[in-house]
Formats: sequence, structure tokens, C-alpha cells
Amino acid sequence: MADLPENLLYQGASIDISFAPSRPTFGDLFLICGDRHPKFSPSGKFAFEPLADLQFEQVDDFFGIRSLNDEGDDVPIWLYPLVDGEPVYRHPGPFDAVRLDYNILRSPARRAEHYLKCVAALAGFGAGVLYRSRAVELGLPPDLSGIRADIDAVVQHWAAQGIEVGSSEALEFDF
Repeated sequence: MADLPENLLYQGASIDISFAPSRPTFGDLFLICGDRHPKFSPSGKFAFEPLADLQFEQVDDFFGIRSLNDEGDDVPIWLYPLVDGEPVYRHPGPFDAVRLDYNILRSPARRAEHYLKCVAALAGFGAGVLYRSRAVELGLPPDLSGIRADIDAVVQHWAAQGIEVGSSEALEFDF
């Protein structure tokens, strides 16, 4: 996968995990934060509680994993609930899919493994996994080797430009 699309270089990896026939609600997804939402009860169809160790929390209308230090983006991994293939705001669900985004340029390279762990964990509840960055179905369980290769290639690309991913210089890129 030597040919790196511009979206991978600047926006990073993006994965959609679809659900069928059952679809999670906001209350279901909130369980990944390690608690029940006070206003949105889970449907009981998705046991997302064990995913709390991934360290997602609600960030605005979505979910994210915040950085624990000052390196890279404040939120290196985002999870967006989707309806009809689009992120939805203030929506109770049910959701057709979730999108997991990881900006490779703006995150230290060591965070990539956690992103892949999140993809694998959530895929265990899904009906399909699409690597949006390359429009490739990954199967179930997903074959993450292509994503890993792309992440490594993006890190190498920026290193060849003299830029360390996740550095303050990398954060200055406006895309």
C-alpha cells in the first residue's frame, strides 16, 4: 500500500463498523464510558460495558479518547454514531454504524496500537467493517494489517519530511 491517499496523510484512518439487524442506541453506546447515561437507558441488546477499559468518554456530541499528556491532539481517537452513513448530533439512536477516526499526523505513533485495539473491540459487536480511507471491507473479524501498514507508511512519509507525527510541528498543519 505504498500509494498514500491525501486523506490518509492529513486526516488519518477512518473505519465504519456497521450493525445489523440490531442497532445500538445512545444509551448503549454510552456504556463504553463506564457508566449508564442518566437520561438514555441502554436497550440491553449490546453489552458494551467491557469496552470501558478503552477509556472513551463523551466529548461534545460524540465520544473520544482524550490524550493524557500534552503530546498530539487533545482527542486522538474519535467515535461518531452514524445514521445513513453520516455522523449525527444529539440523536438518541438507534444507529446504523459507528465511525472510528484516528489522525495519524496529529498523534504520536505509539497511539496507533490503541486505535487498532478499539477497532477490533467494537468490530466484535458489528456486522461489517469498512476501511473508509481506502473503501475496503475488512471482514469479520477484521484484518487490520492494511491499516497498520498505512499507519506505518504515513509515519515514514512525515519522517522523510523531517516531521515527527504528534509533534508541535505536526499540529501546525492546517488541512
